[in-house]
Formats: sequence, structure tokens, C-alpha cells
Amino acid sequence: MRKILAVLCTILTVFAIKETVYLFLSKDADIIAQKTQLQITALSITIPLIILSLWLWSPKKKED
Repeated sequence: MRKILAVLCTILTVFAIKETVYLFLSKDADIIAQKTQLQITALSITIPLIILSLWLWSPKKKED
């Protein structure tokens, strides 16, 4: 179950990273008008998704 969640979260994270990069590199007038607000929103979504993906892919600690 954890691996399935990890795969789904990773796919969502890759999409979020792609959109964040697009926002940072975009020259569209609509995006430039709200660039700071959109960048903060994109980063506040992307960073937790990256952390969650890394946590889901890390191996479980074995108990003795």
C-alpha cells in the first residue's frame, strides 16, 4: 500500500515541479502580473510534496 501511495505522490510531485518551473520561467502577461503570489503558492505546494515523496520512498525502520 505504501508503494502505491509513493508512486501516486511521485507522479503528482513531478507534475507540480513541472508547473512550478513553468511559473518561474513564464513570460505570459497574466502570470507576470501575479508572479510573486503564484510563486509562493507553487512552492508551498511543491516543497511538501517533495518531502512526502521522499518519506514514502524511504525504507521502513526495522524493529528488533
